Amino acid sequence: MSKTLSNNSITFEVLISTMDRTSLSFVEKMFPNNKLENLNLLIINQTKKGNECISKFDNIKVINSYEMGLSKSRNLALENATGDICFIADDDVEYVEGFQDIVKEAYQRISNASVILFKIGTFTGENYKLYPKKSKQLITRNNVKPASSIEMTFKRAHIVDHGIAFNTLFGLGGYFTSGEEYLFLKDVLKQNLNVYFENKTIVKHSLERSTSDVSSNNYIKTISALNYFDFKNFSYLLLVKYILYLLKHKLIGYKDVIAKFRIGVNAINECRKLIKTI
Repeated sequence: MSKTLSNNSITFEVLISTMDRTSLSFVEKMFPNNKLENLNLLIINQTKKGNECISKFDNIKVINSYEMGLSKSRNLALENATGDICFIADDDVEYVEGFQDIVKEAYQRISNASVILFKIGTFTGENYKLYPKKSKQLITRNNVKPASSIEMTFKRAHIVDHGIAFNTLFGLGGYFTSGEEYLFLKDVLKQNLNVYFENKTIVKHSLERSTSDVSSNNYIKTISALNYFDFKNFSYLLLVKYILYLLKHKLIGYKDVIAKFRIGVNAINECRKLIKTI
């Protein structure tokens, strides 16, 4: 970044992924505690031709895309973003009052950060997930594995200049329905960029999470593919270990073992093939 973060000219931009929108009415629900005129928003609206969303506001840019897939949406936002610091957002979240000030203060204090992850709150006041008790630097793959996309903020230039993007095989609408955040942050670490966790909440989300069932077919499929990215053929052994873990903790029964194992093996084999196509 050419600007220093003590400079008031630093710009923030919220990159919002959504689908089938024909108006901007949903945006007000996302920012009930912040003035829309003080925000810069880039909305990627995945839709069909003839069903576009149009913005008449200078600070709200809408790109209508006719491709499907969450990671494709995120990547299109990265390609068109202009803010110095960007937020990854979905259309079902609510940002807390003064969220930009919280983020700006963190980047001013942690000047070498390329990515800072923040906490997610919930509408009911419950914990969204278990977070570290203190802010800290995240330096290993295991540190970033639990990350959610809406926790993520980043210096756009650092990400774009290093060619970092979301893997389109992963994420909703992709072959594997989750895991894109982990691969993104893994690439950030691989480029020797600094990732931090800040123990402050910037956004709220419903407590329900589609990836919370660790014995579901989708979860086994995704975790097996991610293990292939990290450990190649050793991922088959890790699959056996994971199935035994599920069995030991009575998350699956003996009758489920073969079916779950086959799901994992097929995911690893498919991932091996698909990697060659991207």
